[in-house]
Amino acid sequence: MKSQLPCPDCRTSISFDVSMLLSGTAFSCPCCELSFSLDPSSKPQLSKAVEGFAELKRLNHEAKHSSASVMGG
Repeated sequence: MKSQLPCPDCRTSISFDVSMLLSGTAFSCPCCELSFSLDPSSKPQLSKAVEGFAELKRLNHEAKHSSASVMGG
């Protein structure tokens, strides 16, 4: 899942992949070259949030599918 966040130093938008962040990959700002990675103690919380987001997407897809079936679409 692609995401973006502001550089903690210069505020430049940095694109990153959440799965790479969870794997411990370090990212660098394209502007100031600040390097950062996920603190290992944050991994369980981020993993839980990513799983929750995936579940919400799944439920939303099911709801749209059910609604289309009821409406004859």
